[in-house]
Amino acid sequence: EFINIPDYIPDKSVGPVKGFIVPHHLVAKDLIHEAFQNISKDKYKTVVLIGPDHESTHKGKIFTTLSNWQTPTGILETDSELTKELLKHSFIEANDKKLTMEHSTSSLIPFINYYLKDVNVVSLVLTKQVKLEDIEILAEALYENIKPDETLFITSVDFSHYLNLESANNMDLISMEAISNKDIKKIMSFTNDNLDSPISIVTMLKMMDKQNTRESIVLNHSNSEFILKKKIEETTSYVTYLFYQ
Repeated sequence: EFINIPDYIPDKSVGPVKGFIVPHHLVAKDLIHEAFQNISKDKYKTVVLIGPDHESTHKGKIFTTLSNWQTPTGILETDSELTKELLKHSFIEANDKKLTMEHSTSSLIPFINYYLKDVNVVSLVLTKQVKLEDIEILAEALYENIKPDETLFITSVDFSHYLNLESANNMDLISMEAISNKDIKKIMSFTNDNLDSPISIVTMLKMMDKQNTRESIVLNHSNSEFILKKKIEETTSYVTYLFYQ
């Protein structure tokens, strides 16, 4: 995934980036590279990585790890102090196996280490049934224990699933409108037709509000049919966002 990386020209109109949304489906790896190339490489000390627990068999739980990550370009250390603070809440549990197997986070870890070698990471995978009140608690706990100017939030979400290209594009427009309007109720009603983790998107929006981050742009919008250059009946779509001040 790190051979022949395209060089992207960062959007100069964007202020300091506080967070971004990227895919975890590595068909769309170039969109991930593009997002990372739009951030300041030496600004951050901590990355909070948020993605779905696709299995969601432990309903209402959020999983994390205290272990460090082995990547192709070296060890990425976990912010154990911040993670231990989060583990004080009963709905958050450490589970190394879950974090290793869950590709929404593990697929992004090598990118974090490649572009931001000296950061520490907090990895969070959210089951579909996490309660909004628990997200409020999580957001408050994160905000109280980070240095906002040194922290980057990454949400790892793929958008429309299993639809043809035309239908997926229509669903993406609905999803983007809801994210732009910060319409939490509408986002929480979404299914895989829209995106694979409404609760992860909501968590990002909550954290950006905590940090008074009012601006966002859609950096890119694509689909597996475009990327693979062949007709697909069940596509996956991808939308990348930058949140900035």
